Amino acid sequence: MPKYLFTPMRIGKMEVSNRLVVPAMVMNFCNNDGTATEKYIAYHEAKAKGGWGLIITEDYAVDPRGKGFIGIPGLWNDDQIESHSKLPERVHRYGSKIVAQIYHAGRQTNHLVIGAQPVAPSPIPCPANQEIPHELTKAEIRNIVEEFGDCALRAKKAGFDGVEVHGAHGYLIAQFMSAYSNKRTDEYGGSLLNRIKFPLEIISNIRAKAGNDFPIIFRISGDEFVP
Repeated sequence: MPKYLFTPMRIGKMEVSNRLVVPAMVMNFCNNDGTATEKYIAYHEAKAKGGWGLIITEDYAVDPRGKGFIGIPGLWNDDQIESHSKLPERVHRYGSKIVAQIYHAGRQTNHLVIGAQPVAPSPIPCPANQEIPHELTKAEIRNIVEEFGDCALRAKKAGFDGVEVHGAHGYLIAQFMSAYSNKRTDEYGGSLLNRIKFPLEIISNIRAKAGNDFPIIFRISGDEFVP
């Protein structure tokens, strides 16, 4: 097994120099407007310098209302692209690849972070904060789908090698997929096929906007740990 750790691998058309991958870890190093800081860029650059083949960033919010924490990166508008373009440039100097994790926190945030009521597939509070979320309308769902696609395209324009769609850890996509947090009676709720409609639409939207050659990784929880 160890001999394979330092052999190349491919994810779609992205070739990674070895099989050492750094998963996403929230560090809160960015500005509150979602732009990158030197501390944030240097943090990831140090991983590349250390020899990691693939680096997956912490959550890039697709919308300011989708932030789960303060100080996390965002690519919800074009003005944020320039600051984040410096990150892939610095990482690529060492031969590493870097993928932007993109997400929406849904109900797993609070008004102190986003300045508004959290949103969710159903008005069921997150056990961590107990705020009653706004139940998304179908028009709002379609808008968030578009935001994921737009965010992925901005990541591509900034020089990232791909995106990881965060469908795990109780965030908005996971909330739609879970029968515990999704009690909708329309086409986005009920059966498993209905509950996965939202993430499937997101992936299709990203593919249409970012192209067939842009790698898409999907992160999903193996267990919700709900009794």
